[in-house]
Amino acid sequence: MERVLGDKWIEIDVDAIKNNLVAVNSQLEEKTRLIAVIKANAYGHGAVETARILYQNGVDFFAVSYLYEALELRKAGIRSAILVFSPIIHEDELKEAISQHITITIASYADWKLLEYVSYGFNNYIRVHLKLDTGLGRFGLTGEEALALTQEIKDHPHVHLEGIYTHMAEAASNPAYTEKQFASFMKTIHRLEDAGIKIPVKHCANSAVFLKYPHMHLDGVRLGTLLSGQYPAGKFDQVLDLKDPYCFKSRVISVRSLKKGSYLGYYRSYRLRQDAQIAVIPVGFSDGLALEVANKPAGFWDMLKSMAKIMLMYFNVPRFSLHLILNGVACPVRGKVFMQMALLEIPSGYDVNIGDEVELPVRKTLASRSITRVYTQRGKAGKISCQEGTNYTVDEM
Repeated sequence: MERVLGDKWIEIDVDAIKNNLVAVNSQLEEKTRLIAVIKANAYGHGAVETARILYQNGVDFFAVSYLYEALELRKAGIRSAILVFSPIIHEDELKEAISQHITITIASYADWKLLEYVSYGFNNYIRVHLKLDTGLGRFGLTGEEALALTQEIKDHPHVHLEGIYTHMAEAASNPAYTEKQFASFMKTIHRLEDAGIKIPVKHCANSAVFLKYPHMHLDGVRLGTLLSGQYPAGKFDQVLDLKDPYCFKSRVISVRSLKKGSYLGYYRSYRLRQDAQIAVIPVGFSDGLALEVANKPAGFWDMLKSMAKIMLMYFNVPRFSLHLILNGVACPVRGKVFMQMALLEIPSGYDVNIGDEVELPVRKTLASRSITRVYTQRGKAGKISCQEGTNYTVDEM
């Protein structure tokens, strides 16, 4: 690939995304629709470009968490169906969603009343999906609330009840609870059908459900993690041929030799145990390096594992230390990671030069959106172009 300008960038392999789409589609029945989840900037891969790649390869239904994500896609010319998972609570935003033909989630009676109020100013065909809460506890309707709401929705002249969905809480680790949620979901659907309400798109399968519970695929599956080349957390018997499209890269901007005993970083947090070369990388925690998601431990053993990991990192146990790949060799980060830089320890005598490429394990969803994404096919960098949301191609730079 030709030299990329700048000192840090993210390479996205278009062929890997296509490969993952093929792997997923091989497990889908013809009646089941793929809803490609491209929330959080398509898990760090770039939402607009990922949508164009997927559309070019047959995907015509996308989903995001928030309205601003859907509007970004519309502004870029993406004309496919886009479902917004979160409730839209402001009148002006709801008007914008309707005008942009965005599919809206109804998760409460308040959501419906606001839509009902706003929608009479439009002649648009408004698609909505009902969200049921069957045990995740985030937001959503109860079965009784869904039954009551659908009686109002079905009489609205412009609102089309296209879908109904729920989200599983422990699909990867708790089959009994997952089946309980599914039974609750299907019970509500059967009650709606008994009342004469037939909803075309019923969906409850995220990536974990997709892998473990084929009978829950229903009319659609919502997949994001698998398309991004990763398995969701947990253990799965089914193995797909997935490829990770993502690689964060940077360049060495400085190299110097330091003696054994030299201190590195703020608070002199690391002392060299041997003579070494120290390379400076222009990537720090403001770019996402060395950041971790810090949720409360799920239980006592989870807490112990977290504490053990921190202790092993403190004692510089290699497996638990942060390493970057320089010219194919794993080199440890030493000292505290700076806001915009990091220090690499490189063995004395190893051939390293300013400008050498470095691969960094920056978590996809924590990498700064300001970092340039470079899209490649067969080793050549390209630009994902779009003609009014219909013909998507990859043009070589």
